[in-house]
Amino acid sequence: MPVLHPIFIAIFLILATASYIEIFKTKKKQSIFLWVAGILIVVAVGFRTDVGADYPVYRTLFSGFALYTSYGDVLDKALFRPNAEEIEWLFVFLNKIIFDVGLPFYFVTLVMAILAVSLKFTSIYENVEFPALAALFYFMPVMFFEDSGQMRQGLGIAVSVFSFKYIKERNLWMFLLCMYIALGFHKTSIVFIPAYWLAKIPLNKTRIFWILIISLLISPLELYKLGSSLFENVTPQDVGGAYTGYLNDRYYGSEVDTGLNDIVKLFWIIILIRYDNEGCEKVWYYEYMRNLAVFGLAMFYFFRTNEIFAVRLPGAYLFFLTMFCLPNLVYAVRDSLKSMLYLGFMTYLTMMFFYFGQGTADRGRFTAGKYQNVLW
Repeated sequence: MPVLHPIFIAIFLILATASYIEIFKTKKKQSIFLWVAGILIVVAVGFRTDVGADYPVYRTLFSGFALYTSYGDVLDKALFRPNAEEIEWLFVFLNKIIFDVGLPFYFVTLVMAILAVSLKFTSIYENVEFPALAALFYFMPVMFFEDSGQMRQGLGIAVSVFSFKYIKERNLWMFLLCMYIALGFHKTSIVFIPAYWLAKIPLNKTRIFWILIISLLISPLELYKLGSSLFENVTPQDVGGAYTGYLNDRYYGSEVDTGLNDIVKLFWIIILIRYDNEGCEKVWYYEYMRNLAVFGLAMFYFFRTNEIFAVRLPGAYLFFLTMFCLPNLVYAVRDSLKSMLYLGFMTYLTMMFFYFGQGTADRGRFTAGKYQNVLW
């Protein structure tokens, strides 16, 4: 039976132990565990070789950028000028610098891992009362899909999540700077720009319920197809092209899996609505986090007939659901409920650990017999 490589088993056990200590022993954050887990994740992700679904493509692009793309092309891309380059400018710039100084490709994955993990873990630690549990939600399995697979989007999401600092401070210019940087890594980051204003919308349990119900009911109408002309005429050329490209992409199938994925999200929604008052009362800026999580869920159901949209577009928003809201609700509820929520979350994460290890992780070469790292 395929199992994850020992380094991933170690990370899981460290974060699981830390989450138990934080919630039931010290009742406060344990930064040392996050440091250790973060370093191990950077090592596992940054120094990997031939591991992850998109790894061969990124490795091919590494030399291709040096041969066929100039720094002038990168500048044109950064200034949204017409150009033939399809890959985001900051990612190209990073690759060209590393290639030009003569370093191997794994320096690209290493730098991207350091940036993504540090930004995400810093944001988690600053905004979540039980950060080890949040990091465990990130690790299983977000890390494998984002920062070990779709690296550009993973880094775009990391910068978007970090921008929450400026959403709280109501610092629009710094928030927009973060969005510009995020767009430099992945075009889908553009959907996070409304977050600055969405965070302030007054919501309650009833409004959350109806927002999600309406999103689900109008999903079969595929109204998102009406946005193609808007993106072509209003947004930068490369962003508009990405939207229409995803619109017609059927590589991932025409519909989102309505099985386990929807069942799990239903439980998250029930918890989010049921304990909304407790979160708002006990956690600073919980209303902001919850608003972004709700909008992410609404986007997921709105786009659910196009899997690539439903998976990619809400990514940064759904980070606030599982990595911010759910762990903070464990902190906010009374002690008698903490055990119940924690047991439910750990059961899910443990099942995901084994389920993921036997399926997607094996195909992505994250398992003990296939994983490779330049350090050993």
